[in-house]
Amino acid sequence: MDRNNLRIRTAAIIAGLSILSAACSSEKSSSGGTGASTSSSASTATVATTPDTVGTTIAPTTTVPAPLVFTLRGDGIGPFDLGIDNDDLIDALTTAFGAPSSDDFREYPVDDGFGGFQTVDGEFGFVVPFGRTLCWAFELCVELGGAEAATEFLGWSYGEGSGSTLSSTSGLTVGSRGNDYPAMNVHPGGCYSIGYGDIDGITLTLQSDDVQFTSFDDLGNYVEAVPPPEQLTVVFMQAGDIPAFLFGDC
Repeated sequence: MDRNNLRIRTAAIIAGLSILSAACSSEKSSSGGTGASTSSSASTATVATTPDTVGTTIAPTTTVPAPLVFTLRGDGIGPFDLGIDNDDLIDALTTAFGAPSSDDFREYPVDDGFGGFQTVDGEFGFVVPFGRTLCWAFELCVELGGAEAATEFLGWSYGEGSGSTLSSTSGLTVGSRGNDYPAMNVHPGGCYSIGYGDIDGITLTLQSDDVQFTSFDDLGNYVEAVPPPEQLTVVFMQAGDIPAFLFGDC
């Protein structure tokens, strides 16, 4: 091979190597000069969820007061003590049982000489000069009174025909039988089949079915007795001061 042909072949080889080198450089450049991978991976987007922010209105709690219980006591009725002014008592009873069926005022201007007072005709007596009696249809009466006006709660009574609406702390009421309440005290004497007793500080009027509280023997002697409990029925209850009927025959 002559020298000219050798130069030509050598030049061709060099040219080919240059083209190959350029191609490699181009490939590297397209791959990223820093050597970073060009493969693409799917990006996962995290979407924050917002809870439902619609507000819920909570109604305020309403406390309903418990109804009053008018327990009959020796020193009052339910939460009302003897001696208080009457306004709250009357309002509470009217709210619970309706308007009174009667509302009577009475004056006792005559001093009886024993610390009490009487009506002008001497028929009734009371502990103060002015009295007021309010009664409800189920035979509950409250007595109000005072030296100048009937403003103080002085007593109560609960009569036969009440339907046992109210009762004492031990559960006794009008119509209760004596043998059901061993704690009931029965007093000797009375007015024939009618006698008296007490329980829970309350004065009771009792009626006997058989044995009388008072009687006369064959010789005309006055005899007092205490009938057996099973013969006794409560017909009237009272506490505190109530007007007294002074024309009774016993």
